[in-house]
Amino acid sequence: MPDTIIAVNDFSYIYPNTQNRVLENITFTVSKGDFIGILGCNKAGKSTLCQSLVGVLPYLLGGSWEGDVIVDGVNLDETKGAKATDVIGIVFQDAESQFTQETVEDEIAFAMCNFGYARELMTERIKIASTACGLRDMLDRSPFRLSGGQQQRLAVACVLALQPQVVILDESTSQLDPIGRDEVFTLVSELNQNGTTIIMVDHNIEKIAQYVNKVMVLHEGKLVAYDDTSVVFQMREELNRLPIRIPEVTEASLRLKDDLGLVFDNAPLNLDDAEKLFRSAKKEGGLS
Repeated sequence: MPDTIIAVNDFSYIYPNTQNRVLENITFTVSKGDFIGILGCNKAGKSTLCQSLVGVLPYLLGGSWEGDVIVDGVNLDETKGAKATDVIGIVFQDAESQFTQETVEDEIAFAMCNFGYARELMTERIKIASTACGLRDMLDRSPFRLSGGQQQRLAVACVLALQPQVVILDESTSQLDPIGRDEVFTLVSELNQNGTTIIMVDHNIEKIAQYVNKVMVLHEGKLVAYDDTSVVFQMREELNRLPIRIPEVTEASLRLKDDLGLVFDNAPLNLDDAEKLFRSAKKEGGLS
């Protein structure tokens, strides 16, 4: 049985000076080693949920709430969110706006300086984080002279230097070109394979389908789906009504299933699996 690192129980949240619930009765768990993709349209509550998991909401920015957020066995209500950042690091959308230092090395060191880390430990952590994020040869470079993908990798490195068990990325690829986007997805996939739990908000359906093992769908503050990736992306009609599309290859496979009467339990999520499925169907006489 996988160890639970985050448990959210019947959690609701209302921003200050408003009356409507932005999150409503949210309940789910995250296991150590999960790679979770969060999907939803604008105002679905995705960023609000991410900030609630690290205690920014409600303990720093206020508001009213009900329910519990438990991180590594600690209820954030008991610590006023103070222990969340020991376990979870978060990377926001606009990396460049978060940088304050003159070099990549200093930027990675900045948070550790604020927490009073010893110099020897900081040096070791900078080496580990910069290597993991492919920035080892860029430590003397200005953060503002990096490409978009490199800046997002630096933002991840700054979080990794604190060695959290969980990394949350809140639409961190939305402003990147395809190369930068691929850099970030490759990086977080490698981190996940090495044991880091990843929670990633992103609108790129194909990339989510390729990398994550679970998908969470939010709509108007409610959790409408949370299951294995292959299960959620079979919910074509339910997702389209939100509207959230499913991967193109999955959509094409389900249409062929409807039109030709193909028999399979789960439509493929990528081209390789689709090729295997259709080759098998052709061999059995289901395709001409």
